[in-house]
Amino acid sequence: MENKQRIYYTKDGWVCDRYPYDLAVDDKERYIEVSEEDYDKTLSTKSHYSWKVTNGKLIEEPYEKILEDEQLETLRSYREEICFPIINRGQLWYDTLTTKQKEELVTWYKAWLDITETKQEPLAPEWLFNFEEQEERRVSNGKYKDSSAQE
Repeated sequence: MENKQRIYYTKDGWVCDRYPYDLAVDDKERYIEVSEEDYDKTLSTKSHYSWKVTNGKLIEEPYEKILEDEQLETLRSYREEICFPIINRGQLWYDTLTTKQKEELVTWYKAWLDITETKQEPLAPEWLFNFEEQEERRVSNGKYKDSSAQE
């Protein structure tokens, strides 16, 4: 009976604990069993390649792909942190916007939805972050600090 070795991989299929990224095992239940020969073969790879599990098989992929996967994940997290808290404000807030502001907000939101294709963070309407700056100047008692006053 041949000895089988476990190869752990990420949710995106990249093999853990291997060059060039040395990705940590994030799920002890996500693995394939391979022969010792296949296991040993994953300890090295061609230049600019990394091992990936696809449909239960080990393949070598150009490692630029993993960089792209990481970049897309980063862009998605930016979208969650920057865009969604604004877009998901209630109707009361939306009712205070002008028609032009609503149109600009829709354009900005659509650009955020396309970020995984464009790979560029969209510029927010100028008025939006002016509003945010006002929110940041709010003091704990609910009033605004006068930014022009000398302290």
